[in-house]
Amino acid sequence: MSASCGNRVVGSRVRELAEALAALFAADQQLVLDLNAARRRLLDACDRLRLGSPDDRPQRPAGFGGREAIADAIRQALGDYQLLAEQRREVAADVGEATGRLVDAMAACGFSEAQARTADVRALRDGVYRQEG
Repeated sequence: MSASCGNRVVGSRVRELAEALAALFAADQQLVLDLNAARRRLLDACDRLRLGSPDDRPQRPAGFGGREAIADAIRQALGDYQLLAEQRREVAADVGEATGRLVDAMAACGFSEAQARTADVRALRDGVYRQEG
């Protein structure tokens, strides 16, 4: 089943591909949030080191652990960050491949490459061609 778009038709294949691309965009947005959280944890642990180890202070502020706890926090945050960065790289590759499939499917429906590349993916999911912006 296809939806009319002016004098153009956006087929079910285009809608399916747009749905897959939109899901990848959503996954990328979540990865960005997770990367930022890991970065904050890493910076927080580094700040704990910069401010001095609580073991070297006469009084321990709340939330500060010893040097070993700080080192563990840094290792964990760095590991999380590296894993998330790799996942984001994989999603970027998937976005590129999905974009190519969508452009090809839209070209088969009579859209130009420029029209396909500037199409609003969320509108395409609903069978509506609209340029993004």
